[in-house]
Amino acid sequence: MASVAPTQAQIAARLSGQVALGEIKSATTALAAQPKAASNSPLASVERQLADMASTLQALHSDLDKPVETIGDAARASVLRAHAAAARVQAYLAASGGCHGADARAMQEALAAGVVRLAKDTESAKLVPVVDGVETLAHLPLFVLHQGSGPMAFALTGVNLVDTQCADPKVTATDGAGQPLSSQPSVTGAAPGRIEMRWPQAGTLPAGIVVLHVATQRKAFLLGCTALPEASAVIQVAPSVQYQVEYVLTASCPASAAKGSLDGAVLLARGKMPWLAGNGRTVSQPVDIAACAEPQSYSVSATVAGSDGSRATAGPFTQSAQASIAAGLPGGLTLSWSPSAQTLFVRSGLKTCKGVY
Repeated sequence: MASVAPTQAQIAARLSGQVALGEIKSATTALAAQPKAASNSPLASVERQLADMASTLQALHSDLDKPVETIGDAARASVLRAHAAAARVQAYLAASGGCHGADARAMQEALAAGVVRLAKDTESAKLVPVVDGVETLAHLPLFVLHQGSGPMAFALTGVNLVDTQCADPKVTATDGAGQPLSSQPSVTGAAPGRIEMRWPQAGTLPAGIVVLHVATQRKAFLLGCTALPEASAVIQVAPSVQYQVEYVLTASCPASAAKGSLDGAVLLARGKMPWLAGNGRTVSQPVDIAACAEPQSYSVSATVAGSDGSRATAGPFTQSAQASIAAGLPGGLTLSWSPSAQTLFVRSGLKTCKGVY
């Protein structure tokens, strides 16, 4: 019996200018669908840089469809950097869905600064090093590091990052102006497509852009190991965001309705919880419910205020008087009301912004 031929290609197309151009167009379309608060949004800057890269690729003309290994050095470098920019955008899109306030802005600024460096870099070589991603050792995208975090282990991914016949690459961290930072990462392992590092003092870095400069070499016949053009990547260091929940708890109380209260609604508590910082923390507030002896239901509304100036409202959430209320709030918080314990709880859960650590 004849076998059925597969209908889908089993081998990915080799990287070419045309492939990179398609990746740039896909990334641009996805970014265009993202909300932008203003014309000076970092995402708008990224779209402009991607458009410039697309124009550069289109200028390759007859080289556009050729595999990247078979074209000239300058053209190859342009294709590799465009491919890296598109990959960084897709990593951002995959990681930014649960980001809000200052964390969302920091993610966007890190993406924009990295894409700008890729778009503006014109150095070329037969084996040009290019970084297309920054990630944790668990292969999760990394864009932002919060101040106060512990020792950081992470990796740069890309192409031509090390020649195994030469010494390991050197990675130097600077601020956005090019000034070396007071603490530096150390390389713990290197392969052509990946450099792993550890940074014990990463949590003490000042807020702002951090540029990771990669200096690597290649073995040349009769010349030994010679320097290649620098590759770079960008992350952002940001203050850790704290949250405070403002709450309003009411009861539906028929007895109060008989006395003229609007819909029998009785205000039981209004106030602010203590500030919450970090994950897995809980704050609570006991509530005196004596104002409604026989409630039919409870309702709670909340406003989440961030130390970055953000504010978001949620609720009202309503349940019968015999049932507890549990509701998710912005910032990865959970609000709970326990009628039996007569206490409101707010807990900070797992982080919702996947590119921030």
